[in-house]
Amino acid sequence: MAKKTNTSVRMLIPMQGQWLFKGDGATYVGPDAHGVGRVGVCLSSTKFRSGHASVKARFLTEATAARIVLGFNAATGSYYSVGLGGYNFAYLVDAFVPGQGWQALESRGDISQLKIGRDYNLQVEVMGQQISLSVDGVRVIETALRSPLQGDQVGLFAWGESEVQFHDFHLSGSESRIFVVMQFGEQFDALYKDVIQPVSSKLGFKAFRADDVFRPGVILQDIRRGIVESDVIVAEITPANPNVFYELGYAHALEKPTVLLANKRTEKLPFDVSGYRVIFYDDTIGGKREVESTLYKHLASIRKGDVPHTGEY
Repeated sequence: MAKKTNTSVRMLIPMQGQWLFKGDGATYVGPDAHGVGRVGVCLSSTKFRSGHASVKARFLTEATAARIVLGFNAATGSYYSVGLGGYNFAYLVDAFVPGQGWQALESRGDISQLKIGRDYNLQVEVMGQQISLSVDGVRVIETALRSPLQGDQVGLFAWGESEVQFHDFHLSGSESRIFVVMQFGEQFDALYKDVIQPVSSKLGFKAFRADDVFRPGVILQDIRRGIVESDVIVAEITPANPNVFYELGYAHALEKPTVLLANKRTEKLPFDVSGYRVIFYDDTIGGKREVESTLYKHLASIRKGDVPHTGEY
């Protein structure tokens, strides 16, 4: 069971639009005083990448937009938002990139279905790139983002010229997850259990492989789901195993930050990965200490956000 931390979000800082804050409530009251745009964004100091986010939202005069901001990147200003309203849809996942604007990624229902003066309970679950939105306990959207969250800041989003009220903003964070891609066998099991899992745990990651998933179904589906729901991929690529490279290719297509491992006895890496940084290790006591130290440094850099989420590290 992943460790969770529950937080009631009370401190929010306005970034766009005019906001009023009181107790556990935040009210978007309209555009900035200088009249540029009709967007409201406020952010919390709480860090969040995986877990549950929830808030209650109410439209006062017309149904516009009320969403939770995820993955805000202070360096670029990009973010995702998930919740109510936008593009004439009732339920929405979209992305904002400065210079490119907003893009709807997944949508359901018509905005006419949203009612004025009613509290809507929004619940968003985040596992890696897997996002789900439930409204009043009903799951209305489940989708995989095209790329990982680029930042770890969360907040609220509103749009329009009329007031939108939010209250009871809560976050329940869980451990970030590492999906381990490797050939099965005694040699690789030892690397997984004695090196990868303990090092990951020290940095607050939960490392797992496909054989750790105990549920009925097709194992390929479990692998693909594990990759989507993870934050980082660690791949052992010593044997030229087609399954390993299929999984690595899928992770690369999702732009997952990925750490590659290979035995020092490897004579030549496949062409497709020969240009990437690889941690080489040997099967000795000294080699174990060395790979532990190097893997720790790589994962620590990813944890701090020093490595862009755009593929192999």
